[in-house]
Amino acid sequence: MSEQKHVVVVGGSSGMGLAAAQLFAQTGARITIAGRSKAKLTHAAHSIEGDVSIGEVDGTSDNSVESFYENTGQIDHLVVTVASGVPMGAFRETGVAGLEQTLTYKLMAQARLVHAAIPHLSQDSSITFVSGIAGRRPIPGMSSAAVANHGIEALATVLAKELAPIRVNVIAPGLVDTPAYDGMPPEIKESMMHDTAAALPVGRVGTSEDIGAAIVSVATNGFVTGTTFEIDGGAHL
Repeated sequence: MSEQKHVVVVGGSSGMGLAAAQLFAQTGARITIAGRSKAKLTHAAHSIEGDVSIGEVDGTSDNSVESFYENTGQIDHLVVTVASGVPMGAFRETGVAGLEQTLTYKLMAQARLVHAAIPHLSQDSSITFVSGIAGRRPIPGMSSAAVANHGIEALATVLAKELAPIRVNVIAPGLVDTPAYDGMPPEIKESMMHDTAAALPVGRVGTSEDIGAAIVSVATNGFVTGTTFEIDGGAHL
C-alpha cells in the first residue's frame, strides 16, 4: 500500500481551494485546509470526507505563517489559492495604492506561504499556485491583478529550477463562479456571468470543481513543472 500523502490547501475554506481539497480527499490523501477564518474552515471541513484538519493562517503575516507550519508536519502537495482585496478599475483611478493592496494580499501572501513551507516539503512534493487570466492578457480595469498574476507565474518558473526535484506549477483560471463574487449586486453578477459564458467556446463560465480538478491533476503529475495552465473555457483563443 502506498504511503498516505499530506495535502495542504491554503485558501481551502471555499471555492476553488475547497473543491481541490474535496477531490484530493477522494484519492485517500490526508487534508489540511487553511485560511483566516476558523468558522469558515470548520464548516468547510464537514464537506470533506476522510482525514481532514484545519489551520488558521494569515498570508500577510510572517508570524502567522511560521506558526502555522510549525504544526503542519511534512507536506507532499501544497496548494496556495489565497487572493483577496483585489481592486477593479482603471489604473488612473485605483493608482499605486490599489496595486500595493493587490501585491500584498495576492502575490506577497502566496510567496510568503510558499517560502515558509519549503523546509517542510518532501523531496517528491509539488507546489501549485493559483493566478488568473488577468496575468495572461490585458484586461482593462484589472491592472493590479495583471501585475500580481504575472509575478506569481514568474516566481513559479524560477522556483521550479531552484527547488527541483520539487515541482512548481500555476493554475490560471478564467472567470469562475465562486463565492468571491457573492458581494456583487445580483444583476451585475448575472450579467457578467451571462455575457462571459456567451463569448466562450464552451458556452459557460467555470466552476470551482473545474479548477479543483485541474489543481489535482497538475499537482499529482510527476512530469510537469514550471508551467502555467490556462483553465479558461477557451478565452485565450
